[in-house]
Order: sequence, then structure tokens, then C-alpha cells
Amino acid sequence: MSFSFSTRLASVSALVVSLALASSLGSARAQSEIPLRQLKIAAVSGSVMPQDFRAGIQHGIFRKHGIDIAITELATGTNNITAAVQGSADIAYADVFAGLSSIKNGFDIGLVAPHNGASPYQFLLVRDDSPYKSIQDLKNANIALGAPPQFKALTAAVLEGQGFDPKLVKFTIVPDQTTFGALLAAKQADVVSTSSAVNAFKWIHQYKLRPLGETAKAQLKLADGSPIAGWWSTGPWFAKNRDAATRFRDALRETIAWYGSLSVQERAAIVKEQTKIDLAALDQEAPGVLEAGTTYYAFGGPVDLAKLQTWIDTGNKYANVPADVDLTKHIYETARN
Repeated sequence: MSFSFSTRLASVSALVVSLALASSLGSARAQSEIPLRQLKIAAVSGSVMPQDFRAGIQHGIFRKHGIDIAITELATGTNNITAAVQGSADIAYADVFAGLSSIKNGFDIGLVAPHNGASPYQFLLVRDDSPYKSIQDLKNANIALGAPPQFKALTAAVLEGQGFDPKLVKFTIVPDQTTFGALLAAKQADVVSTSSAVNAFKWIHQYKLRPLGETAKAQLKLADGSPIAGWWSTGPWFAKNRDAATRFRDALRETIAWYGSLSVQERAAIVKEQTKIDLAALDQEAPGVLEAGTTYYAFGGPVDLAKLQTWIDTGNKYANVPADVDLTKHIYETARN
């Protein structure tokens, strides 16, 4: 009797294991058989936006969520939003201020998902032979910065945070941020302002530049707890493609979590692949660039509307960013939850 019971128990156990295995295989097969939905993405170059997005695509995270990404690179976030509005892109990468300005101009767009917060660095670079020795010397200086209003807001806030009135300088917009080092070396500007530690260290070494003032802006708590850029779509597109938008959001969050788990060396390898900048080699000549260039500041959670409004108020103060847009109508549930 004991033998009979044991036999039946073994048979039941085997059946349970078989069912569990079949269920597991069926689940895995179902996941692998998710029909791929192509999303047309408008984004800026890999040397400007965080490297995690393209790395996540290459790592297969978006395809795992049933998303096939097709990227078109444009010059600015405003160009990307225009592509979405015109229908040549489904989702567009742009900073928050570009999104608000587009909404103010009558475009029906909203935030599908936040992507990144502010870089913990802001470099104000001058030539090594420049007469400017400190932030306080910058009266009447010509400061070159990128076209998005966030760069003017960040630069002005950093100046004021170090006791200097940003109204005493001239800001010159230079759309192609990759040219800043050469621009400064050619004396076409007195100062260049960049949030990119990678570019800053590269230019310091290549063109014999030096930073002015405090480069770590984290202590100023600018954009503290708020994204400063993310992914936008039109209202009609989102209404018809909520599932695709949700899968994109989920894949982005998984990408951010995965990239955040990588070592400094692994991130440096990705930076090298995307930008051709060898941070490890450059660090031998400019100590500090490896750590700075791999510092990660992605925004992998829902948007806090109060903190986002504080960032918008900063933009309104320094860069005439509209502060009267009703955010509740333009932050989609994929960015809220």
C-alpha cells in the first residue's frame, strides 16, 4: 500500500512538473511571439543625448517588449517634435522646455515618458590664455551655448548660483554643440558652456582649455527630482497607440535600470562605440574624465508634477520658457504611472 501511494504521488509530481514546464515554455513562446510593432523615433545624435537608449536597443530590450525602433537623427528637440507633429515620427526626444514652447505655439503634444534629469556638471570653459580667471571676471563676456533654452537656463542659474548676475554677459546660440571646442580655440567666443563632461574633458585636452568656477552643479539642486528631457507624441497618435506607448515606456524603464547596473568600464565601452571617445585612454591624460563621463543621471520613474513645475519656473526665470501651460493635459498616463 505504501508502494502504491508513493507511485501515485510520484505520478502526480511528474504531472505537476510537466504542466509547469509546459506553462513556462508556453509563456516564453508567447513572449517571443509578440508581434513587433515598428516605432519611428526622432532623436538627436548619440553624442548629445544619453547613450543608454541606443545601448538598450542593441541589447534587445525594446524588441523584448515587442518594439522595433527606427531612428531618424535630427539637430534639436524642436526639430524632433516637428517631425512628430508632421507625422514622419511617432515619438520624439526633446527637452521639457522645447515641449512646452511647442504646446504654447498650439501643437497638441504630450510627454509619453521622461528620460533623463540634469547632468550633475556644467562646464564654463575658456582658453588657457584667456584673461578671464574667475566667474566674477565675466562681465560683457560672449558665452556660446546650445540652442535648447535649457542650456541658457542652466548656464544662467549656475552663474547666479556663484554670485554673478547672468544679465551681464551675452549669450550666443550655436546649434552644433560638437563644435564648441574648435569655436573657442578660434576665438569666436570668450566662453563655451556645456553639460557634457565627455566633450568638456576632450576639449580641455585637445584645445588647451580650462574651466571657470564650480563645475559640479549638483549642489545648486537645479532640476532636483525632475526630468529635463523625455519622449513626446501628438495627442491623436497617443490616443490610437496607447499599448505601443506603454510598451515603449516599459522598455525605456528597463533600459534605464539595466544601464544603471553596468560598471564604469562597461559604460565607457558603450560611450566609445557610440561617440568614438575612449574615456579610459583619455583619463590617462585628463584624470577624472572616466568617472565624469560615465556618471549616470537617467530618470526611470513617473513624473512628479510639482518638481517638474519647479524646473519650468527656473526656465521661465532665465530663458523665457512659458510657465502658463496646463501640464495636467500634456503629461500622459504613461509618464505619470
